[in-house]
Amino acid sequence: MKKSIKIVAAVVMCSLIACVPARKLEELQVKYDNLQGSYDGLKTLKEFNDTTLADLKAEYDALQQQYEATVVDCDQQKADFEKIQNSYKILGENYKSLISSNETTKKDLRYELQRLDIQLDEKKSELYAKELKLTAKEEESNKLKKNLDALALSLKEREKRVNELESKLASQEKAVKDLKNKLTESLIGYKNSGISVIEKDGKVYVSLDNSLLFQSGKTDIDWKGKTALLKVAESLMDLEDFDIMVEGHTDNVPMKSATIKDNWDLSVLRATSVVRYLTTEGKMDPIKIIPSGRNKYVPINTDNTPEALAQNRRIEIILTPKLDQLMKILK
Repeated sequence: MKKSIKIVAAVVMCSLIACVPARKLEELQVKYDNLQGSYDGLKTLKEFNDTTLADLKAEYDALQQQYEATVVDCDQQKADFEKIQNSYKILGENYKSLISSNETTKKDLRYELQRLDIQLDEKKSELYAKELKLTAKEEESNKLKKNLDALALSLKEREKRVNELESKLASQEKAVKDLKNKLTESLIGYKNSGISVIEKDGKVYVSLDNSLLFQSGKTDIDWKGKTALLKVAESLMDLEDFDIMVEGHTDNVPMKSATIKDNWDLSVLRATSVVRYLTTEGKMDPIKIIPSGRNKYVPINTDNTPEALAQNRRIEIILTPKLDQLMKILK
């Protein structure tokens, strides 16, 4: 479970930091924070409820023992009461038969009767108190049992949601691996031509060197790049439950021309050209694809050698699992 939660955290964080354009960063950050907060809250609440449930069960068992002891005591009190009542009845009958006896005997009997009356009243009071206590214990026990049942049901529901979340995360992880393998097999012929497919932080990256797609300082796609993009479009045509981001990256050499203002402009225009080709010639759904430019700020290699600069000039197609279903589970 911890591994799965780390995966979704990584998915969300990477989606916020590396894969979303600036105009959506704040919105996705809020979604991520809500997701993380909901999960942490669920986890903390589950741990707290587990402890509370154990304490309540122990308290319930103690009350049950007290209740059983009280029932035994009450039964004994009732037996004593009946015994005294029978003695009182017998003495009453004896009193009547000896009414004519001497005054001393009468006084003794009256005294005994009075004593028994007092004792009988005391026993009645004790029995009534025991019955009240027994009733209170029964009510407390029933209330505690009701709380235990409600808590157990709540925990069961939370465990169900956690299991659903883990199952969805595992399914998304498998979908990412399957997609990466599918793209790798589909583009195997371009392995040494400037295209690479990697899985990182729960996402799939298809990286295309600018040397495959564009001439220096241009935004028009070369024929060999178009062929590769058609192969990518074919592999992604029926892709569901993934967000598709096309990112343009440049090196740190300033760029400016009559039609291009700077490296920001160049990175965005190249990403837009790729998206335009994928949606027109590649027949991909335009609603599923977002173009963006990252300028020079996400380099692969920070050296200033020609090889490093060439590595940094690239187009990345980033495929990120959607979080919609995970958000529904956490609501």
